[in-house]
Amino acid sequence: MSEHHSNMITGSRGVILWLLGHNLKRAPRRLVLEAVGIAFPVAMLAATLLFVDDAIQTMTPVALAPVQVEMRAVSKSIDVDIAEVGRRLATAPGVDLAEPFAAASVVVAPGTSGQVSARLFAVDPAYISHHPWLHLASGGLGQGALLSQSLQSAPGFAGASSVTIGLPGDAPDLALKLPVGGIIDLRDAATWFSIPYGEAKGDVAAIPRAIVIDTATFARDVLPVLRKWAKDGGLPPFDPGADELPRASLEAHVTINHGAYPADPGQAAIWSAKLQRALGLLANAPVIVADNAAEALTESQQDATNAKILFLLLGIPGVIVAAGLGLTSASALVEANRREEALLRMRGATIGQIAGLSTAHAAAAGLAGSVVGLLVAGTAVSAVIGRPVWEGVPLSALLLSIGLAVAAGATTSAVRVLSLRRSGRQSEVFERRLLDRGWQPLWRRGRLDMVLILIGVGILTVNVLAGGLRSSPIEGPGLALSFYVLLAPLCMWLGLSLLIIRGLLALLAAWARPERNQPLSSWLGAAVRWLGRRPAQTARALAIGALAVAFGTNVLAFTATYQTAKRDDALAAMGSDLRLTPRTSTVTLPALGSDFGQEIASVTPIRIVPARVDSDRKSILAIDLATFEATATIAPRMLVGPGLAALAKEPRGALINSEIAADYALKIGDNVPLTSFPDDFENARELKLPVVGIFSSFPPTFPAAEVVTLVDAMPRANTVPPDFYLARVAPGKTPGTVARRMRNGPFVQNFVVTTTTAAIGRGLTALNLTGLSLIEAVGASLVAAVGVAMLGAFLILERRREYAILHTIGADTRQILTGPMLEGTVVVLGSLAIGVPIGLGLSILAVRVLGLFFVLEPPLITVPFGQLAALVLFMAAASAIGLGAALAAVTQVQAAPVLRAP
Repeated sequence: MSEHHSNMITGSRGVILWLLGHNLKRAPRRLVLEAVGIAFPVAMLAATLLFVDDAIQTMTPVALAPVQVEMRAVSKSIDVDIAEVGRRLATAPGVDLAEPFAAASVVVAPGTSGQVSARLFAVDPAYISHHPWLHLASGGLGQGALLSQSLQSAPGFAGASSVTIGLPGDAPDLALKLPVGGIIDLRDAATWFSIPYGEAKGDVAAIPRAIVIDTATFARDVLPVLRKWAKDGGLPPFDPGADELPRASLEAHVTINHGAYPADPGQAAIWSAKLQRALGLLANAPVIVADNAAEALTESQQDATNAKILFLLLGIPGVIVAAGLGLTSASALVEANRREEALLRMRGATIGQIAGLSTAHAAAAGLAGSVVGLLVAGTAVSAVIGRPVWEGVPLSALLLSIGLAVAAGATTSAVRVLSLRRSGRQSEVFERRLLDRGWQPLWRRGRLDMVLILIGVGILTVNVLAGGLRSSPIEGPGLALSFYVLLAPLCMWLGLSLLIIRGLLALLAAWARPERNQPLSSWLGAAVRWLGRRPAQTARALAIGALAVAFGTNVLAFTATYQTAKRDDALAAMGSDLRLTPRTSTVTLPALGSDFGQEIASVTPIRIVPARVDSDRKSILAIDLATFEATATIAPRMLVGPGLAALAKEPRGALINSEIAADYALKIGDNVPLTSFPDDFENARELKLPVVGIFSSFPPTFPAAEVVTLVDAMPRANTVPPDFYLARVAPGKTPGTVARRMRNGPFVQNFVVTTTTAAIGRGLTALNLTGLSLIEAVGASLVAAVGVAMLGAFLILERRREYAILHTIGADTRQILTGPMLEGTVVVLGSLAIGVPIGLGLSILAVRVLGLFFVLEPPLITVPFGQLAALVLFMAAASAIGLGAALAAVTQVQAAPVLRAP
């Protein structure tokens, strides 16, 4: 590049910067107007993305909360020194504890006779204090063997002071006699009874009786016998594909600090997998490290993906309408841009310099608008979540959200520049011709409204023909794969709004046709005719307002329906108003008449009976029909059959869920073959129950049961103590009040009282959309209000000559303001009349996606009347303020300077 050419470029840049500084100093309001147009889309997108970033950080803790032991290092050989393996694993970063654990199938007797099968567990005394899901009913591990409550209630064990432990079958002799040191409740110790590896990993074997000893006793008295048994070939070798608990196993239970997991669920799943491999290498022994948190983290990762899509479903329309507001504001600068370009060309500026000046001005406005938008978004989200939005969010996620928001602002700014450049090259004669032909923007000429409606209808039609969004909880990234369905509400939102505006414009044009001219009897009639012949600015403002109101209405209705679905799902998970869980399996429910007879209307026992269908472990819900019908507050969702009425007609029948019906091709009248108590060898029974109904959900849905039958249809089921009781409060009483009274009395010593607020759900259903809906509803109202205010400003710029002429012929201020006030009122009322119904209609479509996340199908729609009223009032008030401020400039119009202007 030559030195002369380089100097020319440098000089050109200097001229552009000088002109930019001069323009900013001379017309700062232009920069403010452009910056506001950029700030809105940046703020809307940034608020959505920042809220998403914060919300998904809560999913990893929710996913990890029910995981009892994060990692299990399972020995492949009975000869492994598991204590040494645990010491090695404890040195890994992020590991809090690595505790030895052993298990074996044994027989236990209260003396020298009366043996029963049981599961032996060996842990250190500190293990019990480290894990709150183990409940000591009495005594302690250091005082001797701990009996599970079910073993303690077996014949002969109730008053036993010592027990004898042996090995079953042809195992070597083991007659370990230990004192009874106490009673332990293992009902919540699912990890101890879950298969640790293979395809059946995580399946729980419901072994009814168990005994716990300390690891030192196990290593001294039991392990040598097991090793001899294995050496002799009697102990089955390690089988990585087993679908049963191993006859004997040595493990190290690894507790991972939850704070060590990355906050992002996807990163947490990757980190956990890396730690699993690292622990396998660190063990330096033949062990398999099983990641018990992997399934929960994988589901949480999928939930995080679905949450992002769900939030964007709510937020994208707001970004679009905010960007539309920014682009609409560019039309106010057309005349100023044309005059400026003409003056610069007269003074010798080149086309490149003019383009450079426009780009520099857009960059300055974009930078200012992006900064303002990010500050507003950060402040709003921080206020909603109650802490700075950047706390706890990974820097990479934060930078990505900021980058996307700034990119949205840059795109809006670039489109604005192109629009101004194109308008600036159009002559006033060309614009007059457009005015004579009527306002025909690109979307009207291209019939974009009808195209969008056809696209939306086409997507919905294909979805319905393909089976639609199933109203059952998803497994896997179902929403991500069905994202195209979510485009239908977006297309319908735009298409319907524009179509209605097209119709209104057609009516106005017909009203204002020259051949229908009649003498005008009032200023109001003149304003209506003026509106019909020059509708461009009003139609733009009406489009912005209607889209914004529809967006805000959709967000509020969607969030309200989401909250209703959450409440219904929690109620279905609970099954009734209250759940009364015995603190020990030996506790029976006392008569409630004397203490709570006026508050509890009915109570029913619930038993979860373990079973097996073929090789799959299932759960059977055994109910008492008479009390269950009076207590359950949610009816079963039946697909085939009448449900409870069928059980009343056929007491030996069974209701099965749709999954079992599909997997085994069962229908009404078929028999479902199952084994009850499959892990209790003394009491296992083969059953064939006739199918009398198929359900999609049956309360209580937590814990989930695949088969429902009457307790009398299950041999031995009525001898098993209930897992919990459901209670329905009396009419006029509230569950929370009754629960508090029960917790404040002696009743709480034997029972845990819970309400629907304690129901467990997946991470996605635990999200709180209220904060985001508040931000977006307020943003939508402001967008609509600013659109109305801009209408007033545009009218002043466009019609100041007409106002000056009216002023000179004697029109007073009230008469002059009639026209713009009428147009502003039309925009406000039209925006509400169009936006609210469209928003509610779109919510009905968008809410269908909630069926992917909840057990129960969500309601058609929940209309939040109070919030909608607040939205309407806020939008109307803000519009009145903005329009009033803009129209105040009419009184400052000086007739003489305006009329002298070219």
